Amino acid sequence: MRRVSYRRWRYLLGLTLIGWGGAVLSAAAPPASKSLTIDDVLQYRPVSRAVLSPDGRAIAFVVARADLKENLFNTDVWIVATSPGASPVQLTNGPKRDENPKWSPDGRRLAFLSNRDGKMQIWLIAPTGGEATRLTDSPTDVADFEWSPDGSKIAYIAPEPESEAEKKRKEEEGDYTVVDQEFKRNRLYVIDVATKETRNLTPDAPYHVRSVDWSPDGRLLAFSAQPTPKVPDNFATDVYVVPADGSAPPQKVVDRPGLDTNPRWSPDGRWIAFESGDGKVDWTGNTYICLVSPTGGDIRNVTRSFDEEIQDFLWSPDGRWIYFLAGQGVGNAVFAVEVSGGRVVRLPSDEDVYTSVSLSRDGRTMAFLRQDPLNPPDVHVAAVTVRDGRPRWGDVRRVTDMNPQLREFALGAVETVRWKSTDGLEVEGLLVKPVGFEPGRRYPLLVVVHGGPAGVFNRSFSLRRGVYPIQVFANEGYLLFLPNPRGSGAYGERFRKMNFRDWGGKDFEDILSGVQALIDRGLADPDRMGIMGWSYGGYMTAWVITQTDRFKAASVGAGVTDLFSMFGTTDIPPFMVNHFGKPPWEDKAIYLERSALYHVEKARTPTLIQHGDKDLRVPTLQSWELYTALKMRGVPVQFVLYPRQGHGIEEPRLLRAAMRHNLEWFDRWLKGQEVKATGRSADGQVEK
Repeated sequence: MRRVSYRRWRYLLGLTLIGWGGAVLSAAAPPASKSLTIDDVLQYRPVSRAVLSPDGRAIAFVVARADLKENLFNTDVWIVATSPGASPVQLTNGPKRDENPKWSPDGRRLAFLSNRDGKMQIWLIAPTGGEATRLTDSPTDVADFEWSPDGSKIAYIAPEPESEAEKKRKEEEGDYTVVDQEFKRNRLYVIDVATKETRNLTPDAPYHVRSVDWSPDGRLLAFSAQPTPKVPDNFATDVYVVPADGSAPPQKVVDRPGLDTNPRWSPDGRWIAFESGDGKVDWTGNTYICLVSPTGGDIRNVTRSFDEEIQDFLWSPDGRWIYFLAGQGVGNAVFAVEVSGGRVVRLPSDEDVYTSVSLSRDGRTMAFLRQDPLNPPDVHVAAVTVRDGRPRWGDVRRVTDMNPQLREFALGAVETVRWKSTDGLEVEGLLVKPVGFEPGRRYPLLVVVHGGPAGVFNRSFSLRRGVYPIQVFANEGYLLFLPNPRGSGAYGERFRKMNFRDWGGKDFEDILSGVQALIDRGLADPDRMGIMGWSYGGYMTAWVITQTDRFKAASVGAGVTDLFSMFGTTDIPPFMVNHFGKPPWEDKAIYLERSALYHVEKARTPTLIQHGDKDLRVPTLQSWELYTALKMRGVPVQFVLYPRQGHGIEEPRLLRAAMRHNLEWFDRWLKGQEVKATGRSADGQVEK
């Protein structure tokens, strides 16, 4: 599967959607003996994007690594043969980011994106190695690209460059922006691979191109576009078709409200499949796979019966099936829908997390990434057959082992837990036990609340990088609880909408009832409990400390604390209306009632606040308001601002600092281990 789904825009108050369920290391793994540290977490090299060659004999994939000296997360392209016993080979070794590899149709070249020369450009390299050559010379960063079916051309997407008039204005009047009137929209280009001749297919178009695909005969391009680059317009996308030679202007073939994006031509060219909200503007609704003729007309929803959100998809070579990814509970699986009748089948039988699926040209081999709580994502292959009228997997094999050093470390066991909330609703979550767990003993408990609110804790690898180093906490003797309260994703649309106009209501009760269940089981020490969360998780953490004093420490990460000011300063104000029904001037009561800031007189919990100072999603004003209120009330509080960071922390050194700040904060208040204050507090320090 070739592109990142628009699903990521749906979890707009989330950071990293992480979570884990029960699993064990392979029997061949040596006994783990070393304690895990924050630096060990940073040395983990996550694998992403498994892309199978057309003949099914090799897989290109991407490996990320932390460069603490340069303070960057770099990525490199690797390649591995699908034959048993093959060893992965590093194909690129750029100083910055090499990513998004895509095979040429004949399998003789790989194109990839790299910013090794400054701007993100398309580069070409032979799969056998050698020097990479730059194909494009775009004045702006290339966002995505696709090979033409015959390999002679590449369509790519990049923002329009600064005009001469804009340069002159900047020189004469300075650098300013007129809000909502000046945009740099993505344009669609086609470049000849041999001559590098480039054509802009959407010059001066009143829309922003998001994704593109070639027709099987190479004559046409289908693409999706939205009015502007603004995030809310992600839910106003339509589908267009344009001749690849630019001989005619683009024609809109899908024109309706809501999300319609990621077009993919059927193998016979008769249909364009696309991801869709099915005509609704709904930030929390399901997404579907729909079909339309390349000339427009009636639209058919082929996954209407599937009650979840489509993450990404691709056609089978015979056009009978469309494979797609979706979450279900704590798992994330590969599914197939029968195009003719809408029947959906699930390929894996376990609850592991599957991502980045691709197919060989003949459809007989599938590559994907697979991970579970104690095993990191690695590249796998499976033989695909159609038996008893449905696709099936056989001979599933792991073909990479990119982080063998992790088997040296002790990791806490993980299990799926379920409990009844206050109204009888069954809720699910994950429990990470401390290393060396002893039955019958109570442990200090840390509750981690995911973002979204439609995020989910699933069975992905539990050592993933993030501001909350879950397995480091487990190595330090903590029990960790990761709930999926109502409003979470992967449990169907009805469950996802259960927190409408009810942030801090039943979702709050879901979490606290889960905590009580752990206390009742004799696992959690009720006198040593902490809570943390980022974005919506930060909202819930701030809300919790104004509603109860059961927790002895809290960490609020980029949290929404004042719904009034959030509405007017976030880059996604429609998101607030989608969750609360009306803007604040039409319904002041709900915005006041569900804002932690207006209940802060009840807060007594020592609180760490963390925020990136360039955050547009949840502006730092939210943290300043909470910090000032807690400080004036005499509540122990520490505020750490991370410079240059947006809604997540992207620099390795700052991420290491953020993990350390959380570890030290909970050690201080739950274990009595005094540490030196860091970050912005009363003395106004800022983390560097």
